[in-house]
Amino acid sequence: MKNYGKLAATAALAMLIGSSVSTIAVADTTVIKMKFDENSSDLYFEPAKVTIKPGDTVVWLQYDSDNEHNVVAYPNLIPEGTQPFESQMMTRIGESWSMTFDTEGSYFYHCHPHEAAGMKGLIVVGRKSLPEEFRKPKTGDMSHDHGGDGDDDHGEMDEMKHGDMDGMKHDDMDGMKHHDMDEMKHDDNHGGKKEKEKEKKNDHHEDEDDSHHGHHD
Repeated sequence: MKNYGKLAATAALAMLIGSSVSTIAVADTTVIKMKFDENSSDLYFEPAKVTIKPGDTVVWLQYDSDNEHNVVAYPNLIPEGTQPFESQMMTRIGESWSMTFDTEGSYFYHCHPHEAAGMKGLIVVGRKSLPEEFRKPKTGDMSHDHGGDGDDDHGEMDEMKHGDMDGMKHDDMDGMKHHDMDEMKHDDNHGGKKEKEKEKKNDHHEDEDDSHHGHHD
């Protein structure tokens, strides 16, 4: 990300925090950055999992100059009695969208353009939702082909790849790929040498056979 982009995002973040402090006396504001790792090409929310209190506000801040992002709730993975939320598409550094959460429970969401890339998040308000407390899908809800039921998704997404992302080293994965490639190349080269040696031996045997037949003539 270019320096001007970081400065713009930092300035926007300072304004958001400052405004929330002046307008909200008791409730807190949590900022989630939408980011892109240029080295690993990962797209993610940072942090991907946050725990807040009822009445707190979450602000999603566009921190990625290379991609556009939005925030979309999974209709069947939010508390019963609440409505699915969807932000506008954020295309500029420093652009943001906020939402205040009043109902306790788990709110699973994602970036719609980058869901397949694993850009997902979780807001826990007060406590986690029990499987039976999730909202039942309704006619007209945006459909998502992510498979599984609420219980399975809750258990799987609770581990959150990007929630524990601080401990993950994408460089390690790159290193593994390079290591595997090197081994493959080594095996291929080694195998190639063996093939060449076999060819030489076969050619040598053929020459001996021809020479042997020649003596008989």
